[in-house]
Amino acid sequence: MSTIAALANVTSGRVGSSVFTRSLTHGSIILADLFGLAIAGSLAVFTRYFFHAQFSPGDYVSFTPAILIFFATFALSGLYPGVATSPIEEFRLILRASSISVLLLICITFFLRKGILSSRLVVVLAWILTIALVPISRRLMRGWCSRKPWWGIPAVIVGEYTAAQMMLELLEGHHRVGLRPVALLVDQGPSFYAQSNSNVFCGDLSHARRLAEKYRDCYAVIAMPNSGSDRVRAVFNEYGSHYRRVLIIPDLFGIRSLSVSAKDICGVLALELNEKLALFVPQLVKRCFDLIVSTSVALLASPMLLILCLAVRVSSPGPLFYGQRRIGKNGEIFKVWKFRSMVVDADKVLKTHLDSDFALREEWDQNHKLKRDPRITWIGRFLRKSSLDELPQIWNIICGQMSLVGPRPITPSEIERYGKIFGQYLRVIPGVTGLWQISGRNNTTYELRTRIDDYYVRNWSLSLDIYILFRTFKTIFLSEGAY
Repeated sequence: MSTIAALANVTSGRVGSSVFTRSLTHGSIILADLFGLAIAGSLAVFTRYFFHAQFSPGDYVSFTPAILIFFATFALSGLYPGVATSPIEEFRLILRASSISVLLLICITFFLRKGILSSRLVVVLAWILTIALVPISRRLMRGWCSRKPWWGIPAVIVGEYTAAQMMLELLEGHHRVGLRPVALLVDQGPSFYAQSNSNVFCGDLSHARRLAEKYRDCYAVIAMPNSGSDRVRAVFNEYGSHYRRVLIIPDLFGIRSLSVSAKDICGVLALELNEKLALFVPQLVKRCFDLIVSTSVALLASPMLLILCLAVRVSSPGPLFYGQRRIGKNGEIFKVWKFRSMVVDADKVLKTHLDSDFALREEWDQNHKLKRDPRITWIGRFLRKSSLDELPQIWNIICGQMSLVGPRPITPSEIERYGKIFGQYLRVIPGVTGLWQISGRNNTTYELRTRIDDYYVRNWSLSLDIYILFRTFKTIFLSEGAY
C-alpha cells in the first residue's frame, strides 16, 4: 500500500485539508471570543445602568465597534489560532491584551469627549469581565469542538519512539490543545509498523516530505529529548524544514516552562529563565496584590464572618477558631487560622476510630485526609465543603505569613514526603489557594500535590496567581475535591 493510500485510510471520515481545518479551528476561537466579549460588554453596561441610570443602555451602541480593538490586540498577542497553548499561558496573554485594549479605549473616549465618565467606568467593568469570561468561553468552545472531526490543526510527530509515542498519547488525550496527530514518524525499521496500535499513520522519517506536501499547513513536532543537539539539528534540517511550523521538545523537564523567552546570543539560541519569586519587585507586587485583595474581601465579607462565628458557637462547645502549626517561608513556624470545624479533643476521637478501623487507618496514612472524618461537626462539613472555614486566614495574609496564592502550608510531619522539592517549598510564602486546590484537591495523590507545588514555584507570575484565583471560584462553587 502506498503512503498516500495509507494516509487516505487513516483520515477517512475526517476533513483532509489542513488549510480548511485550520480555518474552522481559527473561526471557532474567534467566535468564542466574540461571544465572551459581547457578554462582558453587555453585563458591564447593564451593571452600570442598574447602579446609576443616568444613561440608557442604548447610549453605548456607538461604542460597539470598539470590540475590534480587542480582536486586534488579541491577534497581535498571538491568541490566534489558539492552539498549542496552555490554559495558564493563554490566560496571561488574554490578561495582557485586554489591559492594552482598555487603555486604548480610555484614550479614545478621552479624545472623543463623549460620555467620558460613563464610558470609562463601563470599560473598566468590561475589562474585569473580559478576563473572566473570554477564557471560559474559549474553554466551552474547545470542549464542544474537540468532539468534531474537523477540530484541530494536523500535526506530524517526528522523533524517538518512546518520546514520540508519549507526545502522541498526550495530544490524543488532550484534544483541547488543538493539535490533531495525523502521523507518527520514527526511525525504527520495518518492525515499527507491527508495534504501533495508533489510528494515525505510522512510518519512518522518509515519509516526512510527502506528509508535508499533503498537509501543507500542519505542525511538525520533533520529540527527541534523548538525542544530542547534532542529531536534532540534522533531523530538523532534513525533515523539519519541509514544514511551516515546527515544535521541538527539548530535554529540559523540570525547568520552568511558562513565560520562557528565546534569545539570540551571538547567533546561538538561548532560553531566558527568570526566577521571578527571587526578585524584589515581583515580591513587592505580589505582596501589594495580597494586601489589596485580602483587605477588600475582609470588609465585604464581614457580615458573613459574624454569621459563621455564631454558627460555629452554637454547633458544639469550644473556641471559634482553630490554629494549626505550619511551616512557612524559610522554615518559619506559624499558626494557620481556620473556623473550628471539629469537635473538642479531635485527636483523641481520631485515634479511637483509627485504632478500631483498619481501612480508615490506611486512608489516613496515605493522604492524611478522611472522606468521612468522625471529628467534623455538622457546620464543619458545610464550612469545609464550601471552603469558608479558611476565611480567617485573611489575618495570616495581612500579617505576611501567608499569600492569597501559593503552595498549601504543610505540617512538620509532611517534610519527609516532599523530599527534594521541600527546598522549593521553603522559597515562597504558602497560600490560601493554589494549583493543588484547582487541580482536583483531595482527589489527587500526595506525590502529584508535591509536583504541583514545585511547578508553581518555578513558573510563578502575577497572571498565574490571577488565573488560579478565578479557577478557585469555580472549584468552590462545584465543591471539587472538597470533603
